[in-house]
Amino acid sequence: MRIYSETVPVQYEEGRTHFCGMDILVDERVFIPRPETELVVSTVIDLCQKKSLKDPFILDVCTGSGAISIALAKHVPSSRVIAVDISEDALQVARANAVRAGVEKSITFFRSDMFGALCPDYKGMFDAVVSNPPYVSAGDYQKADAWVKAEPEIALLAGDEGMDHLNILAEESGDFLKAGGFLAVEIGYDQSEKVKRAFLSAGYENISPHKDFNGYERVITGEKPQRKEIY
Repeated sequence: MRIYSETVPVQYEEGRTHFCGMDILVDERVFIPRPETELVVSTVIDLCQKKSLKDPFILDVCTGSGAISIALAKHVPSSRVIAVDISEDALQVARANAVRAGVEKSITFFRSDMFGALCPDYKGMFDAVVSNPPYVSAGDYQKADAWVKAEPEIALLAGDEGMDHLNILAEESGDFLKAGGFLAVEIGYDQSEKVKRAFLSAGYENISPHKDFNGYERVITGEKPQRKEIY
């Protein structure tokens, strides 16, 4: 019988995790995709279908292991994905996962701190912006189990309230979305009202929460208006 460490995630010891029907390679360079993040993928797939998007162009911010990008590339027909992350180490894992899944031609990975390295040519180009960003508050991080703290801090910690990256997503994503495009983000169990207010303040419409299997509002979506600019 194999004995697993209490301070190292079992996924790191095995070198992989299960996500959306796929084996995703993971190690100490990346955050381990959680089952809750599958809700992000299914929500984006549903919205692409409802909007009858053809050849959707998707931006995945804070891609980490690449799990979201790879799942979308596999399950959204003819989609093209740009996936960015601040960590070059994480991007190495993501690229390996894309090759392993056979979708490397559908995804372009490059290093960027949120939207910082995206060229102006991408403004107004995306049908969807999706992200599972860092969203753990400083207080919650201090109370986290040792195996959680074994994951990259940069992929978890997001300021005193856990809102640093979520606020940037709300404020800046509209510049890169087409009119009628949508933003979909994973959030913490207690952040729904704050995130919905941030979306509203940024000018998003049709703001909707999506509950996970525990009943928490875990994904928030919003739509860029058709006839006015995000402000």
